Amino acid sequence: MIARILMAALLVATPAAAQTSTKFGWAPKPKAAPFIAPNRAHWRLADLLKTHSRQKSWSQVLVRDADGLTATYIQSAPGEVSRRVMYSDTTIFFVVQSGQLRVAIEGVDPFIAGKGFIVQVPALRMFHVETVGDAPALRFEVTQTLAPPIYAEGQKPQAVRGKRFARIGYYSPPAPYEGSNKPFVDFHKDIATGPVPGLNVVQDDFVSARISRAMPAAQTTSARPHFHLSSAFAFVLEGEMTYRIEGEKDIAAAQGDLVYVPQGRWHSGAPAGTGMSAQLTTQPAASSLSLNDASR
Repeated sequence: MIARILMAALLVATPAAAQTSTKFGWAPKPKAAPFIAPNRAHWRLADLLKTHSRQKSWSQVLVRDADGLTATYIQSAPGEVSRRVMYSDTTIFFVVQSGQLRVAIEGVDPFIAGKGFIVQVPALRMFHVETVGDAPALRFEVTQTLAPPIYAEGQKPQAVRGKRFARIGYYSPPAPYEGSNKPFVDFHKDIATGPVPGLNVVQDDFVSARISRAMPAAQTTSARPHFHLSSAFAFVLEGEMTYRIEGEKDIAAAQGDLVYVPQGRWHSGAPAGTGMSAQLTTQPAASSLSLNDASR
């Protein structure tokens, strides 16, 4: 199917006033891809918390695309320290949903990340997190599916079926923080209380993630039907969002929920409720362009 489209950057809720002039073209629309487990249209945080209510430490994969991204909710108990790892070719990032984490990234002064912090670690930087305080810490973490962690010297690797671990050496220096990338963004301080409606928080050769924030009445790019040449997913940072996905019933998503859109499906997302809403939209960088329906 060839679709006439207007082009806009990313699945985001960019206010109309901030948008550039519209450009038109024709794009081959992929056949709507299916949902392949664990991927589903809507993961409700309330359901996940109920499922794991008796566990202080748990993890659950919500998204796994074979040649794309993996997204996981991870809860760690008070005092728990993660293994110190790095990723060889791509950025890892996570959103703190609740609790507090002491984050130690190679080359960066340690800092405490609380609810709403979006933390990113570029390639080839060792890092670990420690849960501080009396409550568990819950984070939503995004990695590249084909990039397994590399463990620091002295760490015991987590077993992987069919794999054996070898002691290795490497020469590459840690990747820098470039452009808008930085160790963390405090959503509640940097975005929710300021005039900035959106921000590219992660951008490298493999992954693109952006915050967008608007009131329900705002005219936004993500409210227009559009598709991507890859899958995409949105994490609700604040308020409520309504999503429409080709072949699915309308989705009412709350803070902490995740909405996933397979490749090639028309979809839209708009702020709902009565107050401000915000989302963090993520997809492979090579196909982050939103191809909006120009037939309407």
